[in-house]
Amino acid sequence: MLRTSHFLTVAALSATAVSCGDTASDTPDAGGYAEPGTTPSPVTTVDSAGVEIIRISDVHMLDVPEVELRLLHSTAAIPDLFFESVIAAAFLPDSSLVIADSRLFELTFLDPGGTVRARSGQAGEGPGEYLDITRIAVGPDGAPFVFDWRQRRLTFLDAQGTVTDIVRLEQGAGLGAAVPLSRLRSGEVVAALETRPTLPPGIQRGPVFLVLANDAGEIADTLGQWAGKERHVGDDWNPVGFGLTALFAGRGEHALVGTNDSLNLTLYRGATPVTRIRGGYSARMVTAAEKEEWTETFLGVLPEQVHASWRRRLEQSTVRDTYPAYGAISVDANGRIWIGDYPKLADQTRRWTILEADGTPVGTLSLPVLRPIWLEDTVAVTGQPHEVLDVAHGRIAVLRRDELGVEFVEVYEMAGAPGA
Repeated sequence: MLRTSHFLTVAALSATAVSCGDTASDTPDAGGYAEPGTTPSPVTTVDSAGVEIIRISDVHMLDVPEVELRLLHSTAAIPDLFFESVIAAAFLPDSSLVIADSRLFELTFLDPGGTVRARSGQAGEGPGEYLDITRIAVGPDGAPFVFDWRQRRLTFLDAQGTVTDIVRLEQGAGLGAAVPLSRLRSGEVVAALETRPTLPPGIQRGPVFLVLANDAGEIADTLGQWAGKERHVGDDWNPVGFGLTALFAGRGEHALVGTNDSLNLTLYRGATPVTRIRGGYSARMVTAAEKEEWTETFLGVLPEQVHASWRRRLEQSTVRDTYPAYGAISVDANGRIWIGDYPKLADQTRRWTILEADGTPVGTLSLPVLRPIWLEDTVAVTGQPHEVLDVAHGRIAVLRRDELGVEFVEVYEMAGAPGA
């Protein structure tokens, strides 16, 4: 079955550059106060719209337990199963896992014990074929769906990978990247939309929007606007080292969005904001050695013959003097908020702090950090995954690379966190 929708018409959206965060947010401050020698607690207030605002001075100072992990299975142990570029994964209601490989255009279905149950997909434009897998998620009926950005298409599947429906999303010309974060029972879609306006020279951040499209694929509402990826605009768009950005995540009926200038996150349930997390700015300084390390690491992923030209481009841009407030986010099947630190280049692990949907601290854990192939994108709505692929049913799917750069996925059982 093939349906075509006109999706994300953005004539009403501003195309001007923005320099601040969520238009519905207030100015961030240091958050919860504590007497010397005590642990600061989050401070909760409610704004005029009834949305809870949770102020947290420093997530590292929260008094929360360490979440224990027990390895259940790993794709590294499955013969003849290899991934080239895992872009996303999602747990199904029975705790089975579907993994999407954007380079192989393939979906791999693992049963709850980690055995391959099915594989589907190939390159192409027909049913069950893909050109650019950007996201895989689970709909309100528990069935997975795949978003193909190049084809502007949602493909709905059953638990065995068989195509059950296809919806084309006709986004029009020049809209840039629009990525669905959640699909509601009503058929509405909450999506992150990044326009690509012409920007003046210099360090700029174009606008990024959270939008709601109705079941006909037309924009029904603009839910918020944020400052997008920091980049240097000249003849080309050049990356900014340790650049600030907007981040997005979605799971079930929840979407999480914010900017990492400071601790600034908003959790939506459907089209309604329910919690805002507000905190301070990062005080960590980027040293001269770290700036040089960033430049050399960025150049290291490029062919040697283009190093000189790219070094000139980077010299036109800049490397920031301070770290962003955080580096990654996720939202789990219960609407919990996951906040990942911004790791140093030498760090092997990343610390994650978990909050309930109402901002109550839950726990913390550390995972092997998965760095993007490109250290810095020049867009905010990016297809580069981090290590947390999905969290549901007391399980977490973690993306890793071995010493040869080969990707594999581990599934852990979580213990030690309420409701895990």
